[in-house]
Amino acid sequence: MKSLRDICLDKPMHFVNTGISVYEAVKHMAENNVGAVPVLDGDGKLKGIFSERDLMIRCAAKKLDMNNTKIDEVMTKGVILMEAADSYEECIKIMQQENIRHMPVRDGDKLIGMISMRDLMQEDAEEKKQEIENLNTYIYYYK
Repeated sequence: MKSLRDICLDKPMHFVNTGISVYEAVKHMAENNVGAVPVLDGDGKLKGIFSERDLMIRCAAKKLDMNNTKIDEVMTKGVILMEAADSYEECIKIMQQENIRHMPVRDGDKLIGMISMRDLMQEDAEEKKQEIENLNTYIYYYK
């Protein structure tokens, strides 16, 4: 079973810095086709996450001016983190429990990536496919 570290290895980590406008964050997300980004301070420490849901609920629904609203005002704070060594199954369980679709992953003090529910579902499907192939091979050879 793959760890979150294994899944994060092949994915670039897109992030934004504190102090930028919501518009700049949304533009960055659109350019990189991501649904959420970690928000880091000048020292590279995680301060929050900004997601499509934050954009909808905290910005669009309140008719905020995206050019004049700072990301710090509307990002999700108090973020749950997963460790790089954690299994993808454990991550799925927590994300379902907390009703979240994006989870930052750290290795010690270093943020190494963001995992989406889509990433985890793909990994789960691949693992199940491999398991089925193994069972079919077992059945074929031990008839």
